[in-house]
Amino acid sequence: MSSTRLPGKVLADLVGQPMLARVIERVRRATTIDEVVVATSTGSSDDAVAEFCAQRGIGCFRGSEQDVLDRFYQAATQFGAGIVVRITGDCPLIDPAVIDRVVTALRSAECDYATNTLRYTFPDGLDVEAFTFAALERAWREASKPAEREHVTPYLRVAPRFRTSNVEHSVDLSPKKLRWTVDEPRDLDFARAIYAEFSAQPDFGLQDVLDLLQRRPELAQLQGDALMNEGYYTSLYDAAQAGAAPKLKLIESEAWFARAERVIPGCAQTFSKGHTQYVRGAAPLFLERGKGCRVWDVDGNEYVDFVQGLLPNILGYAHDEVNAAAIAQLARGHSFSLPHPVEVELAERLTRLIPCAEMVRFGKNGSDATAGAVRAARAFTKRERIACCGYHGWQDWFIGSTTRHAGVPGAVRALTHPFPYNDLAALEALLGQHPGEFATVIMEPVNFTEPQPGFLEGVKELAHRHGALLIFDEICCGFHFGLGGAQKQLGVTPDLACFGKAMGNGFPIACVLGRREVMRTFDEIFFSFTLGGEVASLAAAMKVLDILEHTDALARLTAQGRRMQDGVNALAKRAGLENRIVCAGRPSWSLIKFLNPDGTPSLLVRSLFQQEVVKRGVLILTTHNMSAAHDEAAVAQALETYAAVFKTLAGWLADADPARFLDGPPVQLVFRVR
Repeated sequence: MSSTRLPGKVLADLVGQPMLARVIERVRRATTIDEVVVATSTGSSDDAVAEFCAQRGIGCFRGSEQDVLDRFYQAATQFGAGIVVRITGDCPLIDPAVIDRVVTALRSAECDYATNTLRYTFPDGLDVEAFTFAALERAWREASKPAEREHVTPYLRVAPRFRTSNVEHSVDLSPKKLRWTVDEPRDLDFARAIYAEFSAQPDFGLQDVLDLLQRRPELAQLQGDALMNEGYYTSLYDAAQAGAAPKLKLIESEAWFARAERVIPGCAQTFSKGHTQYVRGAAPLFLERGKGCRVWDVDGNEYVDFVQGLLPNILGYAHDEVNAAAIAQLARGHSFSLPHPVEVELAERLTRLIPCAEMVRFGKNGSDATAGAVRAARAFTKRERIACCGYHGWQDWFIGSTTRHAGVPGAVRALTHPFPYNDLAALEALLGQHPGEFATVIMEPVNFTEPQPGFLEGVKELAHRHGALLIFDEICCGFHFGLGGAQKQLGVTPDLACFGKAMGNGFPIACVLGRREVMRTFDEIFFSFTLGGEVASLAAAMKVLDILEHTDALARLTAQGRRMQDGVNALAKRAGLENRIVCAGRPSWSLIKFLNPDGTPSLLVRSLFQQEVVKRGVLILTTHNMSAAHDEAAVAQALETYAAVFKTLAGWLADADPARFLDGPPVQLVFRVR
């Protein structure tokens, strides 16, 4: 009854009945439920709940308001429960059939904890958790963190000793962002509208509501937009301790850096992996090993890694099956004098998965692919100018259009023309300035900003109207946004596309693919290098596609990415930093924006954030490069870290000179594209 956002909600009227009565009525229809018990608090505001239960003959247990885990354990003990099914009192659209599916999963999988919330495929508000009394008792004895006690099940989800199972809907409904729980007035209005529609059909279920929203789309506008699990993030923040973290021991890192300075320009092979991208003195400079979502530096410090080698490790470091596939091929040779059959097999597979792909050529990194695609477009159209949008690699044709253009001839630079994303008018004006001269429009179809309705279709139409090809650079978004890439999700098929990074889970491989007529140009242009058909990486890519196509790896990656993204925004809001720190983009690849008060990017805020999270064991640049290896425990650790850092930054950014809290030089930009 003491909800801060909607006080008294559990007994609020829902078309003639209190909401709690509606929840209980629906729970009782589940065939797997033997007894319904209301576990409420001893707080005086919940006297009304106890009175409601007494009047209706409903079992009621009253316990701690803050230690809800103890409340559940004591209730289960008093009522002799062997299996506990947890339903919250603010889910009046709970479906009995979903309850039965989760309880059945708990029994059939012989696990400790089953739910439909490890990966959200159901609407928010149909949440069901079932667990054995033995698991509940163990969690009750061992869970120590405030958020684990207040929210009952976090410990069951993250402790490796518990066997878990997730129940999923036949169709993933998470992209629809259906919100059927009650946390704010809009949610209650939505629930009332649904109950009013089904006044003559009290046993309505999930599919009935989905069908109703299909017929009456205006009802969906009543749904609230609050974040899922916002209460959990609030608990993390409230329990967090502010203050600078102790400095890491980085003796070996500094020693290796001193050696590198003598023999490696920049001390790294990739700008984004170099020392200028972190606060010097706070962050490690060299990593030694990685497994799953974790890495260890040369001093032995351990980190949850959201960089993942700059995005390629979609399954995590040192994935056993992928490594085994590459090792098996290595034993048979991997750089042959003639083509190998796996080149054909992988190309055939990509033509099946990716809409634009009719033929395929392989390279080793993204710059190979984008440079090859641009060369093919120039040869096919017999034109030279390029319109680009996004980041497309280190080759002269693109990098000459950025501030890192040293060494690129002016004549080359003059042929590449950037244009802003979601601005069709700007592209149309650009193409019109040099009629008949543009070979291609190359762009990232989506990164951290969604395309406006009709934008990508408009780009394709403009490119073709001006006689240019359309190339989608999907090196980054590629398989993270689904096996068919962003082009399949967004329904726009380019002439050519470039894929890489996640394709090999860290093994060096990329590709150009597209419609046959254009790809035949590769018979004539020079796109040829000794290791283009290196077979170990091709074998690794085949195994990566096996896993992405036939397991729930992408679903797990997306689910944990959503928790990270929602967590950043909820914690920033709680810290009063929602205008300074914002997480944007898609859950599988999201960007944390660090802002000045005027909304411009802030390297200082970014530097302070990175400094403090890395000292607490989280390695990140600015993006959550999610992998299937980022599990519940890693995400929980990262969110607890963020909570402490945001609480710290709330104080530091209010200081007259926040820069004084830096442990070393701030982060430097390589150059700005996005």
